[in-house]
Amino acid sequence: MLGKDHLHIDQEDPVADLVTRSMKTVTGGQIKIVINEKLAAEVELEKDNIDVNLLEPMLFRTPEDETGLFDKLNTAREFAKKLADNGLTLSFLRRGKKALILGKDARPSLSKLITRSDNIQIDSIKESGKLKRDLKNG
Repeated sequence: MLGKDHLHIDQEDPVADLVTRSMKTVTGGQIKIVINEKLAAEVELEKDNIDVNLLEPMLFRTPEDETGLFDKLNTAREFAKKLADNGLTLSFLRRGKKALILGKDARPSLSKLITRSDNIQIDSIKESGKLKRDLKNG
């Protein structure tokens, strides 16, 4: 739901609850996403861990939006807390290299100063920055 300043994930949000409960039911597997005959992403699922490896991140570009950095950070914090509350970990990799970890297994150190969250770990500032640039439209 769109909150005052950001896409807000309410504690009782039925969609967020459905997504996290659905993720919790998966015990293992792999999903490969092919776009224009090119392997664009792989999703590895193992118990409570989900790794999203964006092999061709530029294929997942999103249109520019009006939300600012802090608004996006608030949404990420809420989603990461929801994942942690449900015992789930979601990792984002850029071409096989870890960039971000959200949820239960996140162990932030310096990134806690930036995110103000116990549930978001910036695993690699370099890869996170590259991923952000890759996903940015234009």
